[in-house]
Amino acid sequence: MNVHVVWGLLLLGVYDVAALTIMEALASRYDVMSFSSLVRRAGLESLLNKGNYTVFVPVDAAFQLLPEQMITRLYQKENLLELKALVKYHIVPYTWNTHHHWTGEKVNTLASKPVRMVTYPHNQVTVVNGVVLTETNLSVSNGQIFLLSSTLSPPTFDIAQDLYQEPNYSSFLTAAALSGMTSKLKEDNITVIAPYDLAFTKMDKNKTDALFNNIPLLRALVEFHILPGVYYTGGLYDNEKLYDDNSKYDNTYTIHQFGKDGFRVSPFDGTFLTKNWLATNGVIHAITGVKYTWPFYRDIDKIIG
Repeated sequence: MNVHVVWGLLLLGVYDVAALTIMEALASRYDVMSFSSLVRRAGLESLLNKGNYTVFVPVDAAFQLLPEQMITRLYQKENLLELKALVKYHIVPYTWNTHHHWTGEKVNTLASKPVRMVTYPHNQVTVVNGVVLTETNLSVSNGQIFLLSSTLSPPTFDIAQDLYQEPNYSSFLTAAALSGMTSKLKEDNITVIAPYDLAFTKMDKNKTDALFNNIPLLRALVEFHILPGVYYTGGLYDNEKLYDDNSKYDNTYTIHQFGKDGFRVSPFDGTFLTKNWLATNGVIHAITGVKYTWPFYRDIDKIIG
């Protein structure tokens, strides 16, 4: 019998992988032993030997990024339900066309909590909860396997609630509340570029005072920071143009990438400080600057006189 190695998979014969079940395929890989062990520990091995499933499988290196005490806790008998929930969150109870173009749809998992899928057309990268699929598809007899570079965990709060949990976004949240835009932060499939409170202190105080006393301008400012669609950094690229929903001011963002994971956005440069902050309705990127346009800025000056 011939044994072949393809991307970490030991195959019994060149074409036999399609005949394997999900668990058999996982058992034949040397780079997903941690996840395979957790599946067996959770008592889900027989489940993945039948049925029709899509499984997002973190490679072993992904588990090395987790706190050691978390791994220890998952293997404790009294935490079996937590372990099952984690594993089930990586399993979808159906499959789909591998060429499907995702636009931010939610896909439900066995944990009864959804993951969010996005495909970026410029590089055909597909992400799940912002994590790039490192091996796009491994089709087996009862489903398909996608490899991930990190584990998945479900977001708990929507964008507005996430920001309220932190003390550094009170100015932006106040602007949203005063302008009646809090509900906009709760809409689905959006990206919020959230300025830190310190970003507002960089603005002239006269302009800030005028802004917070003018509801139409305040509403526009909040709209500048809300983008339709979900843009994880895994899909951003240098000089990409992004657009908000404001109809009065033409606010076009340009993404600038520096290094492997650094991003800033212009005009009025703001560097991404916290990236890929997951929420139930999209994603947040915290930035160092408040975003607006020159026409908007001039309208504030007209109020000041």
